Order: sequence, then structure tokens, then C-alpha cells
Amino acid sequence: IVEVVGKQFNWMVRYPGADNRLGKVKTSLIDGTNELGMDLTDKASMDDFIVNEIHIPKGKPVLFKIRSRDVTHSFYIPYFRAQMHAVPGMPTKFWLVPTKSTADMANEVGKPDFKYELVCNQICGRGHFAMRAVIVVDEEDDYLAWVAKQKSFVESNPDLLTKLNGSTTDIKAIPA
Repeated sequence: IVEVVGKQFNWMVRYPGADNRLGKVKTSLIDGTNELGMDLTDKASMDDFIVNEIHIPKGKPVLFKIRSRDVTHSFYIPYFRAQMHAVPGMPTKFWLVPTKSTADMANEVGKPDFKYELVCNQICGRGHFAMRAVIVVDEEDDYLAWVAKQKSFVESNPDLLTKLNGSTTDIKAIPA
């Protein structure tokens, strides 16, 4: 599961942690640190992590959950021939199974620096051209190693839990 949220003018990406469940979000919780509005009272949020680069495993089904914070964006992955609108207030989703890793495609097209890209092809404002994100299709072992290295949003922002319950000592001990 990969949640991708469009906002002028970038994509924000969230993954569920070990529990494989994305925590709840609320627009009222959005601020400069919690840009997705993650509800930290929901235990499923405790292990979610946010990244700048999308990683997905080759040969495995991937569910993209797509939202927009502001205007209509278009989640478009040209090499996958996949597109879905991101509409404010109307979450969308779709499944795909990548069949070629980034390395496979680099070899096939003869470009060692090949990258899959997520772009917005909806004219969403002046900075529209900058709405890009790199997608890395990993072999399964590489994907699992990448996931294992990620820190949860809560671990990266312990001050948010302090605001919530006055303590950060048990961040890792909070059950999912």
C-alpha cells in the first residue's frame, strides 16, 4: 500500500508500517509538520512512514491510494500507462503489478540513469511542472531492505507525541 497525496506543487508519499495499515487522517490536523494530517491518536498511524521517493516491489501487487489536498491533480506514471485523478475530498485508488525493475528498464532502454517518474499532467497552477516524484521498482529483497531502513513519522517527529500525551519515552513501545 502506498498513499500519494498531491498538493501544489509536490507529491507526498506515505507507507504503512509493519501492521500494513495506514492510520487515519484528518484535514483539521494538517500543519507545517504534519502535512498529511495524520491522526496520532490512531494506533495504526504509529508505524506509518513518509518518504520522498516511491519504492515498490517488482512482481507484487501495489495498491496506490490517491488524495489531493487542494486542487485536482493527475497521478500519471507514463511508463506504466497508468493515470488517476487526485480530486480534493474524493480519495481514489488503483492496483498495479510492476513487471520490470528500474534496473531492467535501464538495460532495456540503454540508459543507465533511467528513472520511472510520477508526474502531474493536470494543469494545477504555476508550479505544475515541478510536480514530479521518482519511482523505484526494486527486486523484492532490495525493497524489503529499503522498508527496513525507514523511520516512522512519529520517530522522526517525537515532538508531535509530546503535544499529544506529554511524553516521548515510549514511542517504540506503542502497540500498532
